[in-house]
Amino acid sequence: MVRTAMMVLVLALVTNIVAAQEVKQAEPVVVTATRLETPAEQLGASVTVIPGDDIDTRRYPTVDEALRGVPGVEIRRSGSFGKTTAISIRGANPNQVQVLVDGMRVKSPTLGQVDLSDLSPELIERIEVIRGPQSTLYGADAIGGVVNVITRRGKGPFSLWGTQEVGNYDTLRSGTGFSGSQGIFDYAFAFGHFESNGQTINDGVNQDSFNTRVGLALPGNTDVWMALRWNKTDTGVPIEFVANPQPIVPTIDPNTRQETETLIINLAAHTRPVSWWESDMRVGRYWNRQKFIDPPDPFPCPPITFGPPCDFSGLFKVERREVEWLNHFHVGSWSTSTFGVEYRWESADVQGTNGFGPKTETVSGLFQQQFRFFDRLFMAAGVRVEDNDVFGRSVTERGSLSFLIKETGTRIHGGAGSGFRAPTFNDLFFPGFSNPALEPEKSFSWDAGIEQKLWGNRIRLDATVFKNSFTNLIRCCVPLAVPPFVATANIGRARSEGLEFTSEADLLDNLRVGVNYTYTETKDMDAHTWLPREPRHRWNARVAWQPIKPLSLWTELHIVTRQWESLGNIYASGYTRLDLGGSYRMLERWGHVKYVDLTARIQNVANESYQEVRGFPALGITGIGGVRVAFE
Repeated sequence: MVRTAMMVLVLALVTNIVAAQEVKQAEPVVVTATRLETPAEQLGASVTVIPGDDIDTRRYPTVDEALRGVPGVEIRRSGSFGKTTAISIRGANPNQVQVLVDGMRVKSPTLGQVDLSDLSPELIERIEVIRGPQSTLYGADAIGGVVNVITRRGKGPFSLWGTQEVGNYDTLRSGTGFSGSQGIFDYAFAFGHFESNGQTINDGVNQDSFNTRVGLALPGNTDVWMALRWNKTDTGVPIEFVANPQPIVPTIDPNTRQETETLIINLAAHTRPVSWWESDMRVGRYWNRQKFIDPPDPFPCPPITFGPPCDFSGLFKVERREVEWLNHFHVGSWSTSTFGVEYRWESADVQGTNGFGPKTETVSGLFQQQFRFFDRLFMAAGVRVEDNDVFGRSVTERGSLSFLIKETGTRIHGGAGSGFRAPTFNDLFFPGFSNPALEPEKSFSWDAGIEQKLWGNRIRLDATVFKNSFTNLIRCCVPLAVPPFVATANIGRARSEGLEFTSEADLLDNLRVGVNYTYTETKDMDAHTWLPREPRHRWNARVAWQPIKPLSLWTELHIVTRQWESLGNIYASGYTRLDLGGSYRMLERWGHVKYVDLTARIQNVANESYQEVRGFPALGITGIGGVRVAFE
């Protein structure tokens, strides 16, 4: 199946090149890699930008679906819509990947992960994915890379839109919003609702969201904006909560629910009063509440060795406050020096079988130097010092370069750097197995690649090799001679290395094809096994075609090979998933109607049975379709 699918994609690429017409694609501008707007070709880091137009066209139900096609990225969702979703980059654990919304951290201080299932795709301008260590710019937890979701600013005259979609599994998705600008003021608001019953007992989800972004363009090249995001999700947890050992076939839980509420407020300002100096300041607050409701089951709990009982209820409240100030100093067009300081306060309030309520403070400073020579050689180097009042000081460094050979359309890029992952509140303080003396996990990584553009930039190829070395990994549970008899400790070592290959081709004005492949070889240096849930081979392919102006069609193919599962010491089977869909513009520019679009999306067309997380079956064939209307 894998070999046949790849042959079809290669054949489609080769046979259409002959008919290609010149298509010039604008070079994407990236903010996350340097904290300044920078053309992607000037970056040494490996970067993928997912435009908001692609997210709109493909009608991704959640942000994690949009990330599936990114090279080096592995998405693992625990079953149906609304369930916990984790992201891994280049073999790094999900808690070693930093996730931002408009530059604001959205990871939980307790678990150290982010649940991408509750991020609404509405109002997204673009998603930037930076692969490789970014702790110099973003501090803790950016070992594997950074995902930054950037929201839209309103522009142009007032526009009102609404969407309604339905699908199997009793799925309903609806949303409405408006945006625009008036003089120095811009605004964008969106309201969303998503619900689905899932595929088993107690597998449903009900989600409401509100997103807004407002801004002011002030004199002196100054912009001020405020973004607010609120989300509330009620989801069933169909698998019984069991600590250890976990059974090979998990027990169905008919009544456990998880209620999650998230509020993010971000206030930022950017000014460039003179050509040689610009400044960014940001103040943000992240608040999250998770409530687990688990009434007694009608059947007895399975036996457990240690940990909380299977009928577990609890309330988790976490908060983060951030203040950040960056100053960029330019010398002509060839040098930019960046100085930054950041303060971060985090707290948790855990109520349940084992309650705790820690607080931590972090202060950090960073420096980055960028050089640009002859519009061909671009270099960046930086250092960050971060001091936490619990686990101490961490210093990280990174350097990168990009070299253009314009005569041949060739670019050489690469970089190397260190990173660290801070112990979570659970690692440090959770009663029963925590260790307040833990130190941060550490890493050193490098990558190097070559990009080639052909046929007037219509075809773009890139091959990148990478290697990550992880030390001081936090592992549970180390036996103790005294109660609680187990604890976490910095005893782990691991590595991951591999290759990323990316190809994109604008075959015609209305036809684009993309294929990428990731090879990842991982090893737990202590257990002498693969790292769990990391496939060795991963292929992604997509085709976007607009046969006539009102009609847009697309298809995506995801092929993932088998993965090792540490729980049970077994291999989870690989899978091949085919998605397809499209949109048709029924009406355009009629009175106050801006457009009327019909949309359709089918996931897992072949109805393949597979699991991204053992014990949580992925959805079978899933169809969703509807209408989107905009007024002006």
